[in-house]
Formats: sequence, C-alpha cells, structure tokens
Amino acid sequence: MKAKLLVMLAGIAMLAACKGYEEKAAMDIDSLMQDTMLVKTADMQLKVKNVQLAAEKISKLVSQKEGMVMHHNMRSEIVSSREIKLSDDSIKKLTVFNTYADMTVKVPSNFIEAFMDSINHLSTYVDTRTMDVEDHTIDYVAEVLKTNNREKSVKLREKIKPTTNTTADSILAVADNIVDRKVANLRTEQAANYSTLTLKLSENNIVKAEVLANEDLSTYSLPLTKRIGLALSTGWFYFTEFVIGVLHLWPFIIAIAAVTYGVIVFRKKKAAKQVSA
Repeated sequence: MKAKLLVMLAGIAMLAACKGYEEKAAMDIDSLMQDTMLVKTADMQLKVKNVQLAAEKISKLVSQKEGMVMHHNMRSEIVSSREIKLSDDSIKKLTVFNTYADMTVKVPSNFIEAFMDSINHLSTYVDTRTMDVEDHTIDYVAEVLKTNNREKSVKLREKIKPTTNTTADSILAVADNIVDRKVANLRTEQAANYSTLTLKLSENNIVKAEVLANEDLSTYSLPLTKRIGLALSTGWFYFTEFVIGVLHLWPFIIAIAAVTYGVIVFRKKKAAKQVSA
C-alpha cells in the first residue's frame, strides 16, 4: 500500500514538473514571438540619364541610411565605331557605346521602402521593381529554444565525469552544434535587420567623337615642295657618288682604252696589207 502511494506521488510530481516546463516553454515562445524576423529582399532595374552619376548618388544615399554597398560593377560596351580620315596624320573616331552598372546594397529594413522611393527619383523610368518578404520568426524561435535545450544538456553532461572518450566526443559534438545554431540565428538577425537590394542601372546609347593621331605610319609623308627638294638633293648626291666611283676605276679605264686602241690599229694594218696584196 505504501509502495503504491509512493508511485502515485512520483507520478503527480512528474506531471507537475512537465506542466511547469510546458508553461515556461509557452512563456518563452510568446516572449520570442514578439520580435518578428522578417527578411526583405528587393530588386530594381532602372533607366537613368547618367549611370556613373546615378551610382555615386546611390552610394551617398546608402551611407546616409547607415547601410553598405556590398557589390558595385560598372562596365561599358561598344555598340559600333567608325573612323573618318581628316588628314595624313589625324582621324576622327566616332564610337557608339552604352554603360551599365550592377549594385548590391544593404540598408536597414525599416528604411527599405523609402530608400527605393528615393532611387525612383534618380531614374528616367523604372523597368522593374520587386520586393519579397519572408517571415523567419517561427524558425528563429525554434532554433533559439533548441539551442537553450542543448546548452542545458551540455551543462548536465559536464557535471558527470566522462567515463569514455565517446562521452567526451558527444559533449563536444553537442557544443559545436550549439555554435552552429547560434551562428545561424545571427545570420537570420542580420538578414532581418538589413534588407538586401539588387540594382541594375542602364542608360541610352552615347555617341562620342574624338580627333586622334593616325596610327598607320605608312600614310605619313613630307609636303610636295620638300619632297621635290629632297629628290633633287638625293639625285645630285648619287650623281657625284657615281662620278667619284668612276674616277676610282681610272687605271682600268686607261687599260681598256689602250687595249681597244691597239685592237683597232691592228685591224687597220691587217686590212691595209690585204688590200696591197
């Protein structure tokens, strides 16, 4: 009889403990649910007058809202080009190009809608504007409660002296899991506090005219008068060089003249003998 009474008392104590735990857990959930974790992500595609100036103004707006520019990439693409010859040493180059910019910014979630409205005023028109809101409150609360339970479990296990390496490893694994969950909760908090906005900026095609030096060296030449003077000077130079070269050969010239004269005299004498005979 006494044993049954003890069992009943233990059961009642266990039920009371469970009920108290449930009530405490419910109170913790209600307290955590008061802080909603709304993650906002937005995207905008804009046509602006000048991409570079618009990107600079957006960066200033982000700084004013105590946000941060996470990514900024600006590039220009040549659509077409043409070169017009102005003279032998200069050309006019016409280039049609377009400039684009991609930006990713983070701003406090409380200002995201007002921030997007401010960007609207920088554009000539808006191609697209979207915003998505995801409620991570329940997931966040679940992770917090599970983390608390694991911390209590680790404290209880630490009070018991580990008998094997397996027990110590299990404590370490639970502790690492607690760290992972806390890091995940921090990411959720950061995503809820700072919204991410992706921007794509574009502008109309721009035509740029430049007068440049001609890079084709074969087209460069002197004026006509200088070319005539240079031709006369060069011709006279080669003529004098020829005369000087001929004078260097005077022994050969005399020898050739003497041999030629001797041959002519010999032929004349031979012809005279044939006639007299």
